[in-house]
Amino acid sequence: MKDVVKTSGSAPRQGRPRRRRRNLSLYYLLMFLICAGIFFILSRTILFNIKEYTVTGNSIYSADQILNAGGLHEGRNMYGINLNKTAEKIKDKLIYLEDVTLRRKLPDKFIVEVTEAQAFACCEYEGSRYAVITKSGRYLETEQLGARAGLILVEGMDLKNVALGEDFESADETKKEIILDLFDAISRTCDGKITYIDISDRTNIMMRYENRIDIDFGSSLDYDYKLRYITAIIEENLTPEDEGRIIYHSAAAGASFIRNEDAEQSETADNAAASGEDEPDNAGSVEN
Repeated sequence: MKDVVKTSGSAPRQGRPRRRRRNLSLYYLLMFLICAGIFFILSRTILFNIKEYTVTGNSIYSADQILNAGGLHEGRNMYGINLNKTAEKIKDKLIYLEDVTLRRKLPDKFIVEVTEAQAFACCEYEGSRYAVITKSGRYLETEQLGARAGLILVEGMDLKNVALGEDFESADETKKEIILDLFDAISRTCDGKITYIDISDRTNIMMRYENRIDIDFGSSLDYDYKLRYITAIIEENLTPEDEGRIIYHSAAAGASFIRNEDAEQSETADNAAASGEDEPDNAGSVEN
C-alpha cells in the first residue's frame, strides 16, 4: 500500500500579493505623476499669477522703468519668469544698475531689489576723451570731452572697445587687474582722498592725494600695504596745509616727504651751483 502525500494548494498563489503590491505602487506612481503634471500646468497658468510688485533700492530709475526693462507686469505668472535672465536683461537696458536680485513671494507677490551703480573714476582714452566707470570697471558714460570733477582721474590705461554698459578693457590686461585692485584698496583705505592715478608705466605708478600731495607709488606690489602706510604718513605726520611729494622706497626704507617749498629751494640751489653761486642752507627733504 502506497502512502499518499497531499501537497498544499496555497503554494501557487504565493506570488499574487506581490503582484498586487506592485500594481498598487505603479498606480500610486501614476497618480502622483498625473497630479504633479496638473499642478505644474496650473502653476504656470492660473496659480501664482503676480498681483503686486515691490521695487527697492532705486533712486535713479523709477519702479516702472525697472519693471518695463524686464518685461514684468501684473498678471504674469511668477514661475514663468527666468530670474537670472530677467535680471541680466534689466541690467543691460539700465546701465546705472550694478546688481539686480529677483525674488518670488508666494502666493502672488514679486520683489525686485536693485543696487545702483556709483561712478568711481574717469578714464582718459584716445588722447582727449574720457569715460566714467564704476569701481568694478563698467562704463557708465563715454565720449566725454572732459574729466568729471569729484572722480579719480585715471590716465595711461590704454582702453579699447569702449562701449556703454560694458566692462572696460585695456590693451594691457595686467593694467586692468592692477587698477581694479587699486580701486578696492582705495575704497577701503582712503576713500575719496586719491584724486589722480597715472598708470602709463605700471612699474612706476603715480598718484595724487587730495590734489596737494603727489605720490611716487612704484609698482603695484604690496599695494594694500603701501596705501595704508602712505595714508598713515599723511594723516598722522602732515598738516592739511602741507603740499609736496611722497616717494615710497621700500618696506624696509620707508618713504620720504619733500615739501614743495623745499623742492623749490633745492632747485634754486642746483641752479645757483650750476652758475657758481653759493647754495642756500635750508634745502632738503623730510623723512618719515
